[in-house]
Amino acid sequence: MNKNIAVVDQHDADVNENHVYTLGELIDIAESNNPTTRAAWNRAKSSAASVGIAKSELYPTVIATAAGTTFLNPPLLYRSFAVQDIGAFETAVHLDYTLIDFGARRSEITATQARLIAANLNFNNTHLVLIQQVCLAYYSLLNATGLRRAAEVSLKDAKTVEAAAQDRRDNGLATVPEVLEARAATAKANYDLQIAIGAERVAFGNLATAITATPVRPFNVEPLEDLHIPEALDVSVEKAIARAFELRPDLQADEARVRASEQEVKHAYTAYYPTLEFNGGKGWVRAWGQQGPFAATYAETPTYMATLSLRWTLFDGFRRESAIAQAKAEEAAAKDEVRDQQDQISNQVWSEYTNAETALAQRQAAISLLAAASESYSAAIESYKDGVRNFLDVLSAENDLARARAVDVTAGTQVLQSFTDLAFRTGELLGNHPKGNTP
Repeated sequence: MNKNIAVVDQHDADVNENHVYTLGELIDIAESNNPTTRAAWNRAKSSAASVGIAKSELYPTVIATAAGTTFLNPPLLYRSFAVQDIGAFETAVHLDYTLIDFGARRSEITATQARLIAANLNFNNTHLVLIQQVCLAYYSLLNATGLRRAAEVSLKDAKTVEAAAQDRRDNGLATVPEVLEARAATAKANYDLQIAIGAERVAFGNLATAITATPVRPFNVEPLEDLHIPEALDVSVEKAIARAFELRPDLQADEARVRASEQEVKHAYTAYYPTLEFNGGKGWVRAWGQQGPFAATYAETPTYMATLSLRWTLFDGFRRESAIAQAKAEEAAAKDEVRDQQDQISNQVWSEYTNAETALAQRQAAISLLAAASESYSAAIESYKDGVRNFLDVLSAENDLARARAVDVTAGTQVLQSFTDLAFRTGELLGNHPKGNTP
């Protein structure tokens, strides 16, 4: 066997490097190509087939048979053997049908239908998780890109300060240490820029992976400045938690599993009741035979069979009791899982709601910080050129401005990400996520 042959062919999403992708379009690509969504869909199809299998028990089973037999047999007749050469051909249709089972089949059908609902909801939850992953990777890339651009501006500022220091040194107004410090500040700004460039490349790879594209092929995304950043929350935390209980597909799937377990308990109890079954068949037999020394003979005749049977298990080694105990335990476990899920959802929504409020407040503070740092830097560099401020003041203002730019970028993307996380925890992200070409 050739170990170099892949069992499954690698598949990468097709992206256009000349197109600027919106978040909605990236989500479209991920939903169309991600293998986890296809696997969840196939599991849902499997559950749908299970419902069909369960429903088939409501119908009779009809079997057509055809059998040919030939044999040479010497039966003992009195004190001698008589050789018989017989050939027979039989055709028949058999019907088996359970008439009464006291709800056994219906409870099993209802249980499989509940499991189908759970599988469909798990499929929805898979989409919800995928959308959140793409959003996270997208906003992380926007943040990394913003930090890289801020680092580029900071490097430009550092070069401006270095040029000012060199100019003052050339005019005899600055010392050599000031020029060296300015060069060191420029080198540090360039170092920070290289870190930002590497982080941006990593973030791009994460986004490409999220949409099942290869990071080797470049593509462009909608920049941060083209996005609308919310300024306030439009719902209370109480309503957000209530919406989560209503919309979260994973909670709904757990609730569907509770309904399935309830039906399994009912199905286990039906084992105590009898079943009434009908078995019947009708056919035709054609046979040829010869018994020496007599002449051969041929005959044909219709056949039929009908049986009405009542089956009632009186004792089975406590199998039914154990089955009921097992079903009840699984039902109790399913209900406890729902209660635990509800507690987790309440905490998750509360945490993300608090994070969103914090992100909004931080962004307002970041806007003010950037404005103040920009004014301080402008004043410091102009005062330094005029000989009013010393060089350390300029370096301090430059560092403060670089940090303010980074904080402003991060604060903006953090608001977008916190709102997305809140919508993910409430389940609203599934229906209200940014749309691309696919509705």
